[in-house]
Amino acid sequence: MNLFPDIEPTRSGFTISFATKPMLSPYNRVEEIWEEPGDKWHISLRWAFMTKAEGRRLRAHLLALRGHSGVTFIEDTAHSNEGSWNGTPVVHGSNQYGVQLTARGFAASQTVAKAGDRFQLGNRLHELTEDAVSNASGIVTLNFQPEIITLPLDGDFLIHNRPRVRAMLKDPDKLPSFSGTKAGFRNIQVDFQEALR
Repeated sequence: MNLFPDIEPTRSGFTISFATKPMLSPYNRVEEIWEEPGDKWHISLRWAFMTKAEGRRLRAHLLALRGHSGVTFIEDTAHSNEGSWNGTPVVHGSNQYGVQLTARGFAASQTVAKAGDRFQLGNRLHELTEDAVSNASGIVTLNFQPEIITLPLDGDFLIHNRPRVRAMLKDPDKLPSFSGTKAGFRNIQVDFQEALR
């Protein structure tokens, strides 16, 4: 796994771009919504200041991505989960897809995760849209966005501690120049989008 360097940004922005499109009838203006499974995270990382050593590490990592070819796993350092996530949550059952997942391994009969919490399943980052309450057996139904597009296996782990998203550079032609002073670099920004390949 090619992890993004541990250089905490001043600002970390993670947003989901939905693959939906309204089609309006020219006759009665009634809309039809097209939904496709290509929802993606868009990530914007900004550093007000970074040292020369940090800049060298970041530049080397970005160059190693070779434009759109490479991928890196990025954590949203501005985010923290509010739920307890007590237990060892794993996928409960196979052939699950969409925006709902049954999981097991949670502490029994309690609110184990809060709306807005995030978890990683495989290479995807998901954000809960509702609180998750476990039953007496520690089984819970999670509701989230974006949707699952690669079927997980029964027993796959849900990573809730420092979850990451697999991403590629959004526009390799707009990489920062890393021109600075002897002290370091100012106002460095790099944008990514989720890689679904």
